[in-house]
Amino acid sequence: MAITQVTCGPVNARTSSGATMPVEPSQPAKKEKLVPGASNQVSTITANAGDFWHVTTDTAIWVKFGATPVATDGDTHFLPAGSTRSFAATGSNEKIAVLAA
Repeated sequence: MAITQVTCGPVNARTSSGATMPVEPSQPAKKEKLVPGASNQVSTITANAGDFWHVTTDTAIWVKFGATPVATDGDTHFLPAGSTRSFAATGSNEKIAVLAA
């Protein structure tokens, strides 16, 4: 079974060698496991502007964000199998949708 793990929440600024870098807290504010398939899977968790989405997937997926997102083949962000990527939320009550590639 394919699994995509999603967390979201604010990030903390940490200083290292004079540079500031955003770091996700060890306890995510929100989390959800999605099972990507042939149909669009939409999260029940939401992020707000300024939060960060962190997406880890064991299968290739298409990802879309928004109030009512619809992930489609070739029209959204692509994440290859075994990848992790972070995205900044751009609106209030933003959700994530995934679709198997």
